[in-house]
Amino acid sequence: MGVGRRAAWGGTSAHLPATGQRFALAVFIVRSVGTEVLVNLSGALREYDLSMIGNAAPSTRKWYKQRLGALVEFLGDVEVEEITITRLREWREWLVERDGRWQGHPTRPEVEGGLSPWTVHGYVRAVRAFCNWLVREELLISSPAARLRLPPRPSNPPKAVSPDDVARMLEVADVRDRAIVCVLAATGCRVGGLCDLRLADLELEHEPARAMVREKGRSGKKSRLVFFGPQTVRALRDWLKIRPDHASGDDHIFWGQRGPLTEGGVYQVLRRLAVRARIKGRFNPHAFRHAFARGALENGADLGTVSQLLGHSTITVTNEFYGRWTQDELGRRSVRWGWFEKQIK
Repeated sequence: MGVGRRAAWGGTSAHLPATGQRFALAVFIVRSVGTEVLVNLSGALREYDLSMIGNAAPSTRKWYKQRLGALVEFLGDVEVEEITITRLREWREWLVERDGRWQGHPTRPEVEGGLSPWTVHGYVRAVRAFCNWLVREELLISSPAARLRLPPRPSNPPKAVSPDDVARMLEVADVRDRAIVCVLAATGCRVGGLCDLRLADLELEHEPARAMVREKGRSGKKSRLVFFGPQTVRALRDWLKIRPDHASGDDHIFWGQRGPLTEGGVYQVLRRLAVRARIKGRFNPHAFRHAFARGALENGADLGTVSQLLGHSTITVTNEFYGRWTQDELGRRSVRWGWFEKQIK
């Protein structure tokens, strides 16, 4: 039994770090036993990550790393041939029964409470995609996840930051943080798009005002326009008046203490505002995106318009996440748009 090849990176499974960081120390070992080829899990995950370079955005690769790292955490660095449907179902059960969130996350503190159905659904989707890749690469004959059912997602829409909470955050925000909150709330852009905003991207004199944002796509970042009104224009102008000039000439709009603001930095900004404003509900960057979509639909926008404003690739994605309503919301919409009471007297 010999070792066919080993990656240049060192490390063994015994020293794997926390979930989401395991890939960096992966050792890809191919062992030949007669005519059979055996591949260890951490190495296969590293190869899977390499296969996405140039075909997926960095944020997409990071999304898969964080979720597939949990598979190594549960199964250990086993050979991929040892992954069975039974073990995958046990892994899914382990996810459902976890009593904490953000374990091992680089910026978010661990909190009590299990993973949401949305989160578990994402973990299972990631593993199914990885197992399909193993088959395409001929590392497995068939996918052990083929019969791993996706857990049902809640019928309720994603949780959004409330308008009242946004107003309270604005009351306690300084000039920079006010501009950040306004851009997120007014445009529905992804946090990566906000972080990558440059001075040349702004068109504050245009009617309506707009900005070019660069957000994740299948083959890297893709650009799109977002639009906003006078309140956000004022907030941006106020920030640009006092935005420090940087010797490096870097033209990022939003800066932290050590350089351009990162996605984790934006989360920390919103977290501090939520604490000051004594907010108990959602406040993360994506909750603003949810609020933008839900608010637009509540105000009468059609799904096609909202889909384009969000930068979704298809209207199906928009409908999947936002085209559903609570019973109270359906009642209000029925009264608002029902034809009988308005046309039959």
